[in-house]
Amino acid sequence: MKLTNKQAIEAQQSISALSILNLPIKTSLEIAYLANELEKQVQACVRVRDVLIKNYKIKVGIADADGQVTFTTLTEGDKAIAIQEFTNKINELMDAEGEDISLNVHLPDNISIEPGVLKPLLAFLIC
Repeated sequence: MKLTNKQAIEAQQSISALSILNLPIKTSLEIAYLANELEKQVQACVRVRDVLIKNYKIKVGIADADGQVTFTTLTEGDKAIAIQEFTNKINELMDAEGEDISLNVHLPDNISIEPGVLKPLLAFLIC
């Protein structure tokens, strides 16, 4: 299955939550293999993101009380245009698909996990 970069980031966060559970060896190995594949895609995405930040010379500030992140751009030209171009490219990056990941994780029946943890991993789970 091919995941967008956004899906891979979400799945990576969920797989981290699963990886700390005391699970059977086979399941733990499947989780580790999937975590490695997701890590490859996420790291490639991070490298491209870092290049975009460098090219646009945008510093991401700290979110304020309303959750708004302040952008400061040092590029020439109109600040709003630069931020919009940067945002469009970041959105394109998040929507881009990575390589096919054809791994499955067999979860035991007697496991208790929150649905929010499992949702990003549904394509990989066999119960």
